[in-house]
Amino acid sequence: MKAICRQIGQFGKPGCNLQFFRYEQTEAASRGPLAGFRVLDLGQVVAGNFCGALLAYFGADVIKVEQPGKGDALRSLRFSDSTGTSLWWRTYGRNRRCVTINLHHEEGRQLTRQLADKADVLVENFRPGVMEKWNLGPKDLSPGLIFTRISGYGQTGPKATLPGYASVCEGYGGLRHLNGFPGMPPVRPNFSYGDSLAGLHAAFGTVMALLHRQRQSSSSDGQHTSHGQVIDASISESVFNMLEGCIPEYAMLGHDRQPSGSTISGVVPSSTMQTSDKRWVIIGGNGDSVYSRLMSAVGHPEMGSENPKYASNTKRCAAEAEIYKVIGDWVQSRTLDEVLAAMKEARVPSGPILSPGDILQEEQFRHRNMFHTAQPPGDEEGEPVVMPAMLPVMSATPGATRWAGPSLGQHTEEVLREELGLDAEEIQRLRNAGAI
Repeated sequence: MKAICRQIGQFGKPGCNLQFFRYEQTEAASRGPLAGFRVLDLGQVVAGNFCGALLAYFGADVIKVEQPGKGDALRSLRFSDSTGTSLWWRTYGRNRRCVTINLHHEEGRQLTRQLADKADVLVENFRPGVMEKWNLGPKDLSPGLIFTRISGYGQTGPKATLPGYASVCEGYGGLRHLNGFPGMPPVRPNFSYGDSLAGLHAAFGTVMALLHRQRQSSSSDGQHTSHGQVIDASISESVFNMLEGCIPEYAMLGHDRQPSGSTISGVVPSSTMQTSDKRWVIIGGNGDSVYSRLMSAVGHPEMGSENPKYASNTKRCAAEAEIYKVIGDWVQSRTLDEVLAAMKEARVPSGPILSPGDILQEEQFRHRNMFHTAQPPGDEEGEPVVMPAMLPVMSATPGATRWAGPSLGQHTEEVLREELGLDAEEIQRLRNAGAI
């Protein structure tokens, strides 16, 4: 990827000395693989916004619709920048054009229909049935539209219409059952894991649907007027989709996997341990040859996989307590740097537990251009926002952070004028009527 690198300043707490750079991609590279597609984004809070952010990052023209005066709840969550706008919004709202349209107003809904007619994709995560109540459901709009829906439990079934936040759906989908320590209350990750997973699944489904529509169009009349479809992504099922072998283990063997703290049940050794300098390190020796190298590195080659007692993962699971005690004692007598150096020498996967502050200073992340900086559109002299890149990295058509999340309604007049042909007088009339 070709880019121009410009240093823009230092950020963080006093003494951190974190230098950040803006990577300005060349025009050809920054268009992204979804350039030319338009998305009407009615998503909100985390799941819908993450889906829209992914599509926008990889080049789609995403027009985000928000309620006038209030806007997306994400704008006010957690910590804010100097303008009072959430940094979470500045990150997840990146690359969007933001308009305010009142979906509770008939003229507002009509504007939404007109914008949907010009879109390839519509994204929404209202409670199932709300879009149909507004006559904005899949049957009310173009049959060529990719209609991407995110909800707590899916669009059908006895729980479909229940409200579903990630906190609840992570429990319903099985994540909270496994997350924590044996005998202790289930633990929540300190981020909206289920929401982001649902947004990721929704974006993946959207891209597959666009590919299908394109193929169907090229093999028929060259049009895509009837090749749309509904993408039905739910938070609970997105979490459920990550359960690996838990379902067949229980269905076929009656084995109910339980929380296992910092280890993973059925795989030994793979755990988190504390070093002599009170840092945390993860060591994974779950393979016959790598296990033998690990045991040699910690001074116990006699416990390698050549010993019949430890010859397979199944046998190592039976000796789990013994193995972890030997490794743990070795780790506790050494600093983090000493542990990592020994593991590197032995070619054993290992790594530290990093905080956001640690990550910001990590050479690997910097080398991979994982930190982007951008201002909100029209505020090029304002405070730049440092945010994570989005993935995956693509060699020929990479994504880009073109601007941070805009102000509420920043592009309303631009979009209504350029996309729907409305003049200033009509826009003002709609504003006075409460439609925008």
